[in-house]
Amino acid sequence: MVETKLGPILNSLKESTIEKLDINVPKDKISIDVKVHRNTTDKVKIVFEEVFSFYFINEENNMSKKSCFDYTKLNSIGFYENGVGEFASFDCPDDEITEKDVSLPNFALDLLDSSIFIEARSIKINDKNFRVGYPSI
Repeated sequence: MVETKLGPILNSLKESTIEKLDINVPKDKISIDVKVHRNTTDKVKIVFEEVFSFYFINEENNMSKKSCFDYTKLNSIGFYENGVGEFASFDCPDDEITEKDVSLPNFALDLLDSSIFIEARSIKINDKNFRVGYPSI
């Protein structure tokens, strides 16, 4: 039910520009200010709340080539009720990984040459709140 309401809103943010990204670890929040291109005056504030984990993946594999957020184009953003796949830290040997070491991001942001994966219990888009819950491992 949440996915049917949230999907069209997230789809409307495709091909937007990220103007500001704020990761607030103590408050378990990630805030993103977006400018929607179809109407240059439209601005949207996205807030991921009760963030359990997030991952930034640079698809260039060369962090010295550019800083992480030189490219602020948001190609797409999606919600995945069952998660996008299991993520675990490289610091844990495979035979020592426990359930608490595994994350299951339920949001994926596709940028120009990178991706951000977020596991959050809820998302707020402007004044609309969506409590999506964490995916089950």
